Amino acid sequence: MKENTRKFEVLRVSILSHCSFACVYCAPKNKPNPNILYPKTHFLTPELLEEKINILKNHIDIKEVHLTGGEPTLHKDLILLIKTLNKLQVKEIAITSNGFFEDGLIENMKQAGLTRMNFSLDSLSQSGFERLSDRKLPVNLLLKRIVEANQIGLEVKVNSTVLRGYNDTEILDLLTWAGENKIPIRYLEFMKMGPLQEEHLDCFYSAEEIRNTIKKKYNFKPYLTPIDSTATYHITDEGFVFGIIANHSEPFCEGCNRLRMDSLGRIYGCLSDKTSFDLPSESSEVSAILEQAMKTKKTQFTGSELSMKFIGG
Repeated sequence: MKENTRKFEVLRVSILSHCSFACVYCAPKNKPNPNILYPKTHFLTPELLEEKINILKNHIDIKEVHLTGGEPTLHKDLILLIKTLNKLQVKEIAITSNGFFEDGLIENMKQAGLTRMNFSLDSLSQSGFERLSDRKLPVNLLLKRIVEANQIGLEVKVNSTVLRGYNDTEILDLLTWAGENKIPIRYLEFMKMGPLQEEHLDCFYSAEEIRNTIKKKYNFKPYLTPIDSTATYHITDEGFVFGIIANHSEPFCEGCNRLRMDSLGRIYGCLSDKTSFDLPSESSEVSAILEQAMKTKKTQFTGSELSMKFIGG
């Protein structure tokens, strides 16, 4: 049972506005994004990150900073960004990645202070992976990266966006693979963001359908789910942990504790609201801005003109 709370505790930072993939549920090539706010790729500098974190720390208790993108491992100063957060004594430092980066980066990130990695894994098959990502890259390399991060002691989660007609037939295979590797997996409903905000896609696959699919093979029961969790968790009789992030069919907005920052250092109070705020150094102004950002939070997810590519998940 979730307990009610309403405050900013997790800061999700989109450190660059670029990704090497063109996933069908984020940046499909047949649906170009207007890209009004980001006329070119922007990279958040370590100096700007430190400045903004120092401003925020005087007003909110930041329990976690989660680095997103775009694809954050494309940032040339990624290790320095993590070291900056570690220096500022951020308790939890996480990153979400598509898993395609150079050897040794995972160890280097951990040494810099990283505590958790989330990986996007939508298909175990090569053909399914290519169809969803629009890239001809070896899915086995992604699987290798996930196992590597888990083996060196980082907390690891796998995220799978489920689309009817694309990977809904792989839900069980993905759970089996993740469970056998002792890694929690989270299934995500398609989210209407950016170029797909107005879409009513036939490929939408609901949380209830995901659970019903899993029931065909596994018995499961509810698993401990904090109020601020975006996912509702379950555990199978085999000990496999899975969560479902159901923004549309089972919204969880009442427990959201997330504040977002883009690659220009602007903050956003809600994923469903494109309103952004600058963070001045004056303390009284910051308090007022954070109050305004909190007021933008919705009671239900509605999507936004902003693409996930620019604001992160």
